[in-house]
Amino acid sequence: MADKAKEGDLDRDSSCIISLDETGRNPQTVSSVEITSAILAHVSINMDSHEAKLQKAHIIPRIVAERGVQGVAEALDTDLENGLTCDEEHLHCQRQASTFSLTPTPTPGFFIRILKACNDCTVWLLFLAAGLSIFFGINGMTDGLLCGFITISVIIVIVVQNMSGKQQPSEMPRKVIVKRGGHEKEVSSSDVLVGDIVSLERDCLVPADGLFVKSGESLRLELDDGSTIDANKPFMFYGAKVTGGSGGLLVTSVGTDTTLGQLMTQVTQAPVMNPLPAELDKVNTVLQIAGLLIPILILFVLFLRLKLGDEDVKSKLPQVKGKPDTILDAISKIFKNSNGKFSTLITTLTMSLLGVKGGVPYAISRGIDYWRKKTLFEKAFADQKPLAWLTMGSVSTICIDKAAWLTLNQPAVGKDSKETSKAIEGLKTAGVNIILISEDKESGLEAIALESDGLVIEGENFRNYSDEERMSKVNNITLMESCTPFDKLVLVQCLKKKGKRVAMVGGKTNEIPVLKEADVGLVIESYGSEMARESSDIIIRDCCFSFLVATVRCGRCIYENIRKYIQFQLSMTIAGMLIPTITTLSFGYSPISIIQLPWANFVSTFLGGLALMTEPPTYKLMEKLPLRQTEPLITKAMWRNIVSQALYQTAISVFFQSKGQIILGISKKVSETIIFNSFVLCQVFNIVNAREPEKKNVFRGIHRNPWFWVAVCVILVLQVAFIEIAHILIGNGNLNWVEWLVCLVIGMSLLATDWATKWTSECVMVWFSHIYGNHALA
Repeated sequence: MADKAKEGDLDRDSSCIISLDETGRNPQTVSSVEITSAILAHVSINMDSHEAKLQKAHIIPRIVAERGVQGVAEALDTDLENGLTCDEEHLHCQRQASTFSLTPTPTPGFFIRILKACNDCTVWLLFLAAGLSIFFGINGMTDGLLCGFITISVIIVIVVQNMSGKQQPSEMPRKVIVKRGGHEKEVSSSDVLVGDIVSLERDCLVPADGLFVKSGESLRLELDDGSTIDANKPFMFYGAKVTGGSGGLLVTSVGTDTTLGQLMTQVTQAPVMNPLPAELDKVNTVLQIAGLLIPILILFVLFLRLKLGDEDVKSKLPQVKGKPDTILDAISKIFKNSNGKFSTLITTLTMSLLGVKGGVPYAISRGIDYWRKKTLFEKAFADQKPLAWLTMGSVSTICIDKAAWLTLNQPAVGKDSKETSKAIEGLKTAGVNIILISEDKESGLEAIALESDGLVIEGENFRNYSDEERMSKVNNITLMESCTPFDKLVLVQCLKKKGKRVAMVGGKTNEIPVLKEADVGLVIESYGSEMARESSDIIIRDCCFSFLVATVRCGRCIYENIRKYIQFQLSMTIAGMLIPTITTLSFGYSPISIIQLPWANFVSTFLGGLALMTEPPTYKLMEKLPLRQTEPLITKAMWRNIVSQALYQTAISVFFQSKGQIILGISKKVSETIIFNSFVLCQVFNIVNAREPEKKNVFRGIHRNPWFWVAVCVILVLQVAFIEIAHILIGNGNLNWVEWLVCLVIGMSLLATDWATKWTSECVMVWFSHIYGNHALA
């Protein structure tokens, strides 16, 4: 407990660190021998132990009180006028093995991003398909060359799509001016050494912990309490921003040895990736494996027939007559038909892989941007981490610093307390708890906290609890007062251990570790320090507490729309993989060509994303509890819908390829065009079904989203134009109004399939609950 208490004292505000020694009494007299030995022992490159850091934090204020800043400079073997010597061996001894930095990582260059986007199994396989099609098209077969160039074009689209998200602007490392050997020198802030004399002016960030050294001058720091930094109050800490005046800094600690650096070492995790990309990666991996297995299956069948030397002319599979004389001849027979045309193997390979790659990341990023502008009215932004909005939708606890609370509840902004109370009740209804945090003892905040019948606790008591006591009380806390930055960090860590998703609203530099530890770190632009803003996930511009309710609602709306879009995208992708596979194995060719599938993917993916990602939130969205961390992205209801709709599209396509020509008395080209056109129209009604993954009435509220109708109309217009142009340029089958009506009926039947699937599922659930009880469905 004693160590924890020391740790808490160490991480207190600067006034607590610099004014008292470990016992809380005035600084004791320190001899010159003690000064030199203490400094050389604990400000050296061997500063690894926690006890050494504690001793250093207390010895420097004692030295300043006894002998002034000059005494510290002498012990550090530096000169207040000339700085460190320029001897490399001497500088090497001063250099600390620390790489601690809060500066955002610069964005990689354009070509680096290109290489990263191309480093994907699917992209390389598409390159292979393109190469094979070009190679076997060299002999004058235009089909092969056309397929090759189209595949390359698709790859370019994929690469651009992977790079379509907002890129964090590159940021050059901060430079500071130091004095070494009597001369001023510009160095990176990460290269500042213990003993350096750093020049500070307005808008500079303090690059390390240290002491003010320029007599007759003073500094004012960002978020300061109104006092100035001068010879009487010389202590400065890493991360503060100079807002006025000028002076020098004698560096006493750098990197992880600074007050902020030591607190950052207590953060239990690096910034965690939002669960959504991880879930999408899992789905994409499964689809990639399926996309690889399908061509392998076809290749195996073709090799088997080649080995047997099949002479059956009437066979509907690709003809591989005769046994090959050479390996090249065998490969040629696999990738070419007997009539010299392009084999369906490469077509199926390309289409299967294209089915894997959709516009999910692009559509999601555009949807996030849309709802941020529509719901939040540009009053907050998260350019560096746009997926933070999604995390806000699943937040169950919001910790708010006192200063942030006062900023969000300014009388001139939010108009009376009723608005704040209404916002708090709205968050409670949504299952979100509020915890107020103060470094002081505030009766005003205590009154607010007591209205919630929660637990009011002091930071020192919470710090001195055992782990078991903390975990037993943390869920009931509504106010923590008289707390240090270390106490705030422990509070967030305990909440996360209890399975909570935590958002932290702060803004001070010493709150950066808490902002990093929280699932979402929010900083108010008008209040937060520059380093806190850089370390946050979301920056709030609107100083109104009710804005937090809008942020949670925005996150939940985006997450629900993403689920709808993923259901639509997966059902289309799976159907797009199954149709060419089954038809190729059964009939020897796919009715959907290598040109048509990319078109269907492009039109449906991007315009379908526009339709579904702009769906407005439902009225009961804020009455639901936050999503559990263990809850999957794709629910059982979504899988039910995906499977049923993909199977319907596959079954109707295979049936029509088998019997369509006979039933309607049409040619093969017209039959193939009907199948392709029906596939695209199915996606239109698939978008409608995806609006309600669980409800049977998929048309409820459809009038509230004008972008939905725009997307549907554009898809239909583009599809009509594509059918006509393909007929003129390539010679595809043309459709009359009766055949268009057939396609429309096939597409609309997907609505009936969805309704029947959901009705059957409800009947089964009622039957199970009647037989086994409700607990059987849990």
